[in-house]
Amino acid sequence: MPTSLSRYLFLQTLGPFLVASFVLTGIIWLTQALRMLDVLITQGQTLLTFFELTALALPSTLIIVLPISLFCAILYTLHKLIGDSEIVVMFSAGVSRWVVATPLLTVAVATSIVVLMFSIHIAPSGMRALKNRLYEIRSDVATSVIREGTFSNPASGLTVYVRERDADGTTYGILVHDGRNPDEPITYMAETGSLVEGPNGPLLVMFNGNIQRVSREKDANAAGAATLLYFDKYTYDLSQYVDDRPTFSYEGRERYFHELVNPAPDDLYARQNRSKLLADAHERIVEGFYPAMLALIALAALLPAPFNRRGYASRMAIAAAAALLIRILGFALANAASRDLYLAPLMYFLPLSVCGICVAIISGVRFDFLWQRARWALTNRTGATKDEGPAP
Repeated sequence: MPTSLSRYLFLQTLGPFLVASFVLTGIIWLTQALRMLDVLITQGQTLLTFFELTALALPSTLIIVLPISLFCAILYTLHKLIGDSEIVVMFSAGVSRWVVATPLLTVAVATSIVVLMFSIHIAPSGMRALKNRLYEIRSDVATSVIREGTFSNPASGLTVYVRERDADGTTYGILVHDGRNPDEPITYMAETGSLVEGPNGPLLVMFNGNIQRVSREKDANAAGAATLLYFDKYTYDLSQYVDDRPTFSYEGRERYFHELVNPAPDDLYARQNRSKLLADAHERIVEGFYPAMLALIALAALLPAPFNRRGYASRMAIAAAAALLIRILGFALANAASRDLYLAPLMYFLPLSVCGICVAIISGVRFDFLWQRARWALTNRTGATKDEGPAP
């Protein structure tokens, strides 16, 4: 009986969890995708590259999405079981609260493990690959400079236009205007051309064209003079627009866990942001606690709830508000710990203390006794004061 019941409750939770995860991931993925559209448009990339970039950013999104999806799934499952009177039947048959809660917490623990794996290794690996891929795209001359039917400006004063480009790299109708020297602008025009890799970088080889050079010097005799030179083959060096190597450094979210805790001695960024990196390392560990914490909040809100004909919307709203408040407080503590590392223990204390309170509530501990005791003490003190007063 407990095994079949646990399997039933597990499947009842797993289905809504997967649906909520898929929906929320899709919504957040769309917001992330809009930020990548500039790469698709301005850099002339394909849809395949676009989906590749958004997929690399997806693990970081799942760290936030999975705990929220789990919380919504457990609230939905418990509300459905209570509404169908299944929980009442279970309790009447002698099933305890923890027997009901265990399958739901199994999903929560599995989610915590997945979130911890994503937070420690998979997400930073994806963000690092995304940064490297974006650098490769922005430094790709073939796509950023030579774009079919588009005037591109790889550098200030330089304009490149290609009427048509074949799949093999052959280009037709080439125009290159170099106006970086305002006193002597140069325009290159060619019927065909191709991009080849030279010893120092990419080269644009043009065929059957001309070079137009205009002199705008202050000398009156030379001002406005133009020269026209025809060529059968001319090579234009594009390597000057390509960086030899990246000039960026990996930030905290793009570093592996061991690089946060024990960075390389020659890492300048790590020396300048030591507290921030250590706080980020603590935050990655704490991220694994939040799925279980949110699951316990949902269980504590609905599992001990007495029967109510009006429904349980108020309890669900209070649970959602508490979960949101605690999660925001967790983000605030992580941000504060990056400035003052002594606050890092509070990052662990917050979810663990909430988990302890929720476990006590599910176990049957009633915290309203504190209010009743305070009210009783206040009433007795008021009565004693009246008795000690002068008789009328």
